[in-house]
Formats: sequence, structure tokens, C-alpha cells
Amino acid sequence: MLKIKTILAILAVATFLLPSNQLSVKANPTSSENSTPTEQTKDTEQAKNIYEQAKQELPDDLYTLYRIVDRIARANGLDEKPWRIIIFPKYEINAFATEVNLIAMYNGILDQLVGDASAIACVVAHEMAHHTERHIALAPVEKLALIEKIEQEAQQEVLAEKQDAQAEATGMSIGGTAARVFGGRAGRVGGAVLGNASRQRTKASQEKINEIVAQKKEELEQTLAEEGRKRELEADEKGYLYSAKAGFEPEGCLRAMNVLLQTPSAEFDTTHPAVPKRIEALKDLMVKSPATSLVEEAKALISQTEPLSYDFSKDGASLRVNSSRGGSSGDDIERLFDY
Repeated sequence: MLKIKTILAILAVATFLLPSNQLSVKANPTSSENSTPTEQTKDTEQAKNIYEQAKQELPDDLYTLYRIVDRIARANGLDEKPWRIIIFPKYEINAFATEVNLIAMYNGILDQLVGDASAIACVVAHEMAHHTERHIALAPVEKLALIEKIEQEAQQEVLAEKQDAQAEATGMSIGGTAARVFGGRAGRVGGAVLGNASRQRTKASQEKINEIVAQKKEELEQTLAEEGRKRELEADEKGYLYSAKAGFEPEGCLRAMNVLLQTPSAEFDTTHPAVPKRIEALKDLMVKSPATSLVEEAKALISQTEPLSYDFSKDGASLRVNSSRGGSSGDDIERLFDY
């Protein structure tokens, strides 16, 4: 993974070209469940105006990602916290989730999926799923726990080997002393031989420990890879459900996978499952959970919310899609206490 601090510093200049005071759109959600047709038309016009402003202010790729995150968050009840978006100015077919609610997209994958908002939405939803399923938070913790376990087991093994070596060395020392007392020069030679045997045993013991540690580290990498593949499949499933529920074409997920299918090692299990396996799992899921039924579930959520506002993140390095509470804590204070 690239150093995120360095990349964000670059993105602050490369990705966002507008001053922060020009990039602030507010949309305070209001329920339209009981609104009249006239009020609903007004809400629709308001939403259209917000989106039109966003399209004018944001580069096309960033506008697309804003609309996708806004739609998925509102359709799936994921709008209680803000989301952040960055675009890496590097041509790679990749995207990832990191930090807190940060979605990173590479120029390469956006270029290969250009004109296909549903495919891009499935990639975004997949990364959002990594956050909602807490994959980002759990993975480092679990790795540290496994490493700690390896170290403890190695230490126990070292201690046992040392104790055996010390016990043998003590026996050798006693034998060597007796040999020197009763054997003269022959005793001294015998003591030296015994001492050398003790050192060799200690060396062999350490080499054995090194082998054990190396083996356990290899097992650790295999365990992490297996867990990683499992989580990728979970994110694929959630990503499909999120994007389909938001109204994007379910086939967009398959189109995104077909792009990944052209990348190196796509046919093999790595830290990610082989792409053909992921495609088959998605096809099965599309039969089990058809998009038409998912969209119906989301209609109420969409109808009761307005477009989420957007702004720069506090560090100025990413686009922040605000939560349903909006982008101003000051406005929220005024809402609570009526000024």
C-alpha cells in the first residue's frame, strides 16, 4: 500500500482545483413521506439544482463518484457519517478502502470503466462494504495478534531449548571437572570436547528455533491471505447489494469484474480470490437476490432524504460527502437551539 500521507499531499494539489470557499453545497434532509405532489416537485427541483451545481464545480470523475456515494449511502442507510473520496493520479486498475470511510480510486480503473456508472458504483460499493463490515479496522489488529502468538511460541521454544542445553552443559561440566581431577591432560582434552559439544548443541537449537519461526511466519501469511480472500468475497456480496439497492444496474458488477479479469494473476488466488470465482459468486447472488426486489426496499429511504452535501475534508485532501446531518456543526447548533 502506498504511503497515504504522501499521496494525499499530492492529491490536495492534483485533484482539487477549486478554492475551498467555492466548494460547499448544503442540503438539509427533510422527510417527503407526507408531502404533497407540489412539495415533492419542489424537492425534486431542489435536488436537481444541487446536482447541477455539483456537476459545474467538480471534475467529471469526482462528480460521478459524489453522485454514486450519495445514492448508495442514502439507499442503504449509510448516511449517518460522512464519506471521503480521493482519486489517485496513477494508471492502475485498482481501488481500495483505508483510514476511516475513505474510498480511493485509481485513474486507471475510472478510465477503463468510463461511461459505465453502474460498474463504477459496484467498485465504490465494494470499498464501502470493507468499511461497513469493519474489514479495515479488524485486519491490522488480527495480524498483530497472530504475530504476537508466533513470538510467544518462539520464546517458549527457545526457553525449553536453553533449559535442555543448560542441563546438559551442567552435566558435562561435572564430568569434565572429574576428568581433569582424575585424568590430567586427558581430562582437559575431554572437558574441551564436552564444552564444544555444548556450544554445537546451543547453535543447533537456535537454528531449529529460526526454522520454527520461519515456518510460523509462512503459516501466518497463508492465514492472512485466506482471511483476505474471504473478506473480498464478503465485500463483493455487500457491494452488489448496496449498488443494486441504490438502483444501479446489477450487471455493472460483472462488467467491473470483466475488467479485472484482464489484469495479471486474475486467474489465481492471491490476497484476492481468483476473478472467475468472484464472477460465479456474483452470478449466483444475482439469482438469489434479484435487483428488482432490492430497489423496492430502498424506495422509502430515498424518498425520505435529500441529496447529501459535499465539501473538502478538513485536511483539504479529499472530497467529503457529508452525512445526513450536513456539513456545518454551527448550523446544527442553530437547529437545536433556534439561534
